[in-house]
Amino acid sequence: MKKDQTVETLRGAVILLVVIGHVIGSGSDGGMKVSDDSFFRYFYDTFIDPIQMPLFTILAGWVYSLRPPVYGSVKKFISKKVSRLLIPMLVVGACYFLLQYFTPGTNNKGELTAIWKLVFFPYTLFWYLYSLFIVFIIVALIDAFNKMNSITNWILIFCISVLALLLRDVFIPFEVPNYLSYKGTLYLLPSFILGVGLNRFKEVFQSKKVLYASIILLVGCVIIQQLSWFKVIDYVVHKDNIVGLTIGFTATMVLLSSKIEINWLVWVGGFAYSIYLFHAFGTAGGRILPQKLHSVNIRNVTNSRYFATHFS
Repeated sequence: MKKDQTVETLRGAVILLVVIGHVIGSGSDGGMKVSDDSFFRYFYDTFIDPIQMPLFTILAGWVYSLRPPVYGSVKKFISKKVSRLLIPMLVVGACYFLLQYFTPGTNNKGELTAIWKLVFFPYTLFWYLYSLFIVFIIVALIDAFNKMNSITNWILIFCISVLALLLRDVFIPFEVPNYLSYKGTLYLLPSFILGVGLNRFKEVFQSKKVLYASIILLVGCVIIQQLSWFKVIDYVVHKDNIVGLTIGFTATMVLLSSKIEINWLVWVGGFAYSIYLFHAFGTAGGRILPQKLHSVNIRNVTNSRYFATHFS
């Protein structure tokens, strides 16, 4: 099957956004530990946080819809996803856990005895694989019974998934343990279902009316986001509230409609999953090494000044 070059281009672009986002860090206690009032924090909250996971997951749903499982093949489909998602999550996750534990200067170190929690709880960026695995099971079961083959049914299921996410924090307190990353599942499910619909019902979503409506919604929500960032209005935009979700959904729809094709991003997109699995090893080292060199340079400058002051 010939791959859609626009989808492959966006896969390359979004994995770069993911890497950049993890380098910057989702908060001042992670990544480069940049302050909340820095340009990097503004760049992350404006261009990365509301777009990266919806775009990544919508593309996953789009690709899934090319060959969805039928009633008799769900078990085989799930077993393949275990090999594709859960086993790499546990193996690579355990390696990263040990790297964080034994390497000086890493963020968010855990106790070595807590490594068993990787089986039951989300761990750092690998939460996505656990949540995506459950999303695959849910959507595969829906498709196995042909409950999403009409646009009416799809709209209903999509709206239910969005409502479940918006009500998640109302009915599930933050303190409740996130077993099997089910909270992340609720976050990813609307994006994945949207991706399925964008491919399955192209005649609807590729119309000019939908494109123009998406652009208007995107511009309106970005304006609200900017007014919120600069404290003009008393409203906080999160990636999983209605404004944040709309930005992610409409930005992806506009990008897919753009038919953009960039060869080098297509090439990067071919390695998107491998980059996602292993990029944390590189970003952590790339962050720690300059910090160490910076500390050494400061010590050298201090020692030089001390020598010049006391022995010249």
